[in-house]
Amino acid sequence: MVTASLRLSSRHAYQKSLCLPKTKFSNRSNLQKTIDVLIPQCSQQVYQEQFNAFLQHAAALDPPERTKFVQDKLFVLHDGPPYANGDLHLGHALNKILKDFINRFQLLKGKYVYYKTGWDCHGLPIELKALQKLAAGQNRLSASKVRSLAAEHARKTIKSQRNQFEKFAIATNWDDHYETMQRSFELHQLDNLKKMIHTGLIKRQNKPVYWGTETKTALAESELEYKEDHLSISAYVKFPLTTASCFFLQKFCSLDSQKGIDVVIWTTTPWTIFANEAICFNKNLEYGIYDFGDKYVLLQSEFDVQTLSDKPADLVALITGAELAQLKYTSPVMNDVRERPLMHGDHVSQTAGTGLVHTAPGHGFDDYAIGVKNGLPIFSPVDNEGRYRLDVLPDALQENLREPGEVYARKVLSENTTQKVLELLRQCQMLLKSEKYVHSYPYDWRSKKPVIIRATPQWFADLTDVRGLALEGLKNVCFYPERGHTRLASFIKSRTEWCISRQRSWGVPIPAFHKRDNPEEVLMNEETVEHVISVIASKGIDAWFKDDDGDMKEWLLPKYHDVAHLYCRGKDTVDVWFDSGSTWKELEHFYINELGLEKAPTPLADVYLEGSDQHRGWFQSSLLTRVATSNLPQAPYGTLVTHGFTLDENGIKMSKSIGNTVLPESVIKGDEKRGIPALGVDGMRLLIAQADFTTDVVIGPTVTRRVAESLKKLRLTFKFILGNLQQSEHGYKLLDFDNLRSLDQYTLSKLKELNDEALKHYESFNFSKVLTAVMYHMNNHLSAFYFDIVKDSLYADAVGGLKRQQVQTTLFHIFDTYRSILGPILPVMVQEAWNFLPRDWHQDTSTTHGSTPQNSPLLRPWARLQAPVSPEQCQNFEQNELRILELFNQEFKKINGLTKTAQSQATILLRDDTKFPFSADSLADILQVGHLRIKKASSHPGARFKLGTGAEVSLVVEPSELHECPRCWKHNSLTPESLCERCDAVVVR
Repeated sequence: MVTASLRLSSRHAYQKSLCLPKTKFSNRSNLQKTIDVLIPQCSQQVYQEQFNAFLQHAAALDPPERTKFVQDKLFVLHDGPPYANGDLHLGHALNKILKDFINRFQLLKGKYVYYKTGWDCHGLPIELKALQKLAAGQNRLSASKVRSLAAEHARKTIKSQRNQFEKFAIATNWDDHYETMQRSFELHQLDNLKKMIHTGLIKRQNKPVYWGTETKTALAESELEYKEDHLSISAYVKFPLTTASCFFLQKFCSLDSQKGIDVVIWTTTPWTIFANEAICFNKNLEYGIYDFGDKYVLLQSEFDVQTLSDKPADLVALITGAELAQLKYTSPVMNDVRERPLMHGDHVSQTAGTGLVHTAPGHGFDDYAIGVKNGLPIFSPVDNEGRYRLDVLPDALQENLREPGEVYARKVLSENTTQKVLELLRQCQMLLKSEKYVHSYPYDWRSKKPVIIRATPQWFADLTDVRGLALEGLKNVCFYPERGHTRLASFIKSRTEWCISRQRSWGVPIPAFHKRDNPEEVLMNEETVEHVISVIASKGIDAWFKDDDGDMKEWLLPKYHDVAHLYCRGKDTVDVWFDSGSTWKELEHFYINELGLEKAPTPLADVYLEGSDQHRGWFQSSLLTRVATSNLPQAPYGTLVTHGFTLDENGIKMSKSIGNTVLPESVIKGDEKRGIPALGVDGMRLLIAQADFTTDVVIGPTVTRRVAESLKKLRLTFKFILGNLQQSEHGYKLLDFDNLRSLDQYTLSKLKELNDEALKHYESFNFSKVLTAVMYHMNNHLSAFYFDIVKDSLYADAVGGLKRQQVQTTLFHIFDTYRSILGPILPVMVQEAWNFLPRDWHQDTSTTHGSTPQNSPLLRPWARLQAPVSPEQCQNFEQNELRILELFNQEFKKINGLTKTAQSQATILLRDDTKFPFSADSLADILQVGHLRIKKASSHPGARFKLGTGAEVSLVVEPSELHECPRCWKHNSLTPESLCERCDAVVVR
């Protein structure tokens, strides 16, 4: 007991002579400090410093040199605007932080970055928020009031979302952002529309569109979701041929003239029967006339007639598709004698139905094309709420299609309406059979309700020629992942037009003037739109929506003043995808109006990055508007990067309705109920970096706990380095590579491999592989190897000793390399660590953007290690020193009673003619033994191995014969309780 007590006392006496790590860099981050100090320092200040430097440099150049400077040195990532409605979710965090990774990496590469954030403000969800404020008993709000409430809601949301975004440590100027409801943006958008009118791309047509009956507006394909298990009631419906057509077939096919002939169609939308104008067949198919007893039925010859009846039906005649074109039929349910035609349609096939297709040009896209080609009426007896328009239907149908006891007509999609229609068809002896049918069907992505297809007068952009240019432009775009090209191109190929009009108040108006006595007589051309733009520039866009038309002369050119009173302003607004698809105009304005370039570069942005759903949305609308207004095959982006959606740990997409969403705040501050630890800002960024964002990203307790552990290890790594880069009496000095030990050189060579690998992964947006490489290097090459070895030298060697300088040089290079690799992912931690780095370590270094070095580790260049270690040198170190270390560890485990390698001694036995390629001191450090001897010996007990030179040596590991040094605790002192030679020299100094 006395001996142990004296030993402890002796250790304590020398503790102050050790150079133990000292740093105020804490084990955990402080959230309040992060938000108040570190995020502004590493984000807004960093962005503004480099951007101001860019503007100053650009302004000093002549126009041609400025253009080249911008093209060579400026990196632009264009922000797809989030929608200004509701709080942020993890999908927002995923999106914004991925963009920040890219921008910050470009800064490290020496580029200047222009990143202007934005918000999408118009559209139905915000308008519905405004309409929720409808006062009790008030039937409607004026367009002006709706717009006022919607704008107020959008402004409040932008403020709230901005406050949340700022906590993500995004490098940008939040004060310099765009909003699609800003007057300047609206004018840019109208300019795009004017250019498309000039080239004849904008047309008004009465044609079918997807229609949301809940939202009461036309919808684009990109606003649909397809429900695979939608249930419809399908019906086989028979239409009687006219007397003349029956006579023709009876004679042509030698049929019984006493029997009538029906044409049978199959439909999943029985409610459209009232809009039937024709029946289509395919002239390349063969049809048959079947005897059903008292009737003949016309069907495709290979149709299974048992589908229609349990009774047998005989095929009595065959007829070609081409011969059907002479036939006419009637629709008894419409209570008229109007003859309707049979006609060829390429869309008719024998894979579904009867080979004969009910055609309602007002309710189907193929039907409409057939109708236009053949001059059929484009008729739709359905209003914007999805109810039948009784005024355009026969009197006999009106009472039947009215809700019982109500003045309102039936909604066409209700189950009761379907049953009523089937009943009416049955009464008219037109219904053969009905049954349930499950299939894929489009739903409105906002209301989550099924849509209908109905013909209404709408504004369309003709994409016939545009899509060819767009596809040509995509050839110059890089996609990550590559499958994005196929996806986007397929969407473009399938589009012939774009319905750009919406029946809403909250948006940018389509500047058309309608005749008061005939609304379908419209005045809109390039001249009138140009004049409207000038009025809006002066009075604001809300002036267009005032209920009182007032003096229409101010809205029309002088040459129309005589007839101005005959017109009123249109009510339609532009599709919000046209809004967001015009955001590239912000970049065009920046290049020309702010930088003073003669023309904007191509492409306008280096990168667009959004979710994979934007192939059908923003990526597509941006491309189409750019190509349509320039008439050139030029995409607005050079690279498209797409990410997946956020899923819970069960692989289910996060959704408010399910209740499985995880808010960014829950990740930052923690959520005990969900088992999510507090990760802080850097932790949330690390959570995103560790995932393969090209697929859906799983987030939950398991993965967040794993991220918390990784974050802790990274932070402790920085703390260890900082604690050992202390000031010394000899000052700070980085040694040349040649003056480092083989251990340090090998460590730096592995660091360079990490650096090169990380650079490669950053270039290909592979952030998860960057992080994987860092964590592997940190765990295997630093914590478990280099750090463990050098602690003794760092703590016990003389402060100004060469070995300690060699280690500190290596540690600084590790710190600086980790700074550059982790800076884009963990800017807060890197900034905080840099703040605690003694200033002299970076006093003479420079940044890529002329800012203050000690405040901007994120603007220093990407670390470039000068570590000229050849592969042969690395191989020699691994085959010699590391091979000996591996053998030593194996032998040490065989010794009973020893718990630390410092208690052991190792002996290397050489033959007389063997040269040992490294020093005993260096090898002793690597083995961390108390004592190391290298001896010549004729006999070789112990473990044998071959050096890289091929010479055979032996290793003997045993308890040290020397005593424990009370200062460094190595068993290398000649006498008990006395200092070893190294420690004695340090203490005496």
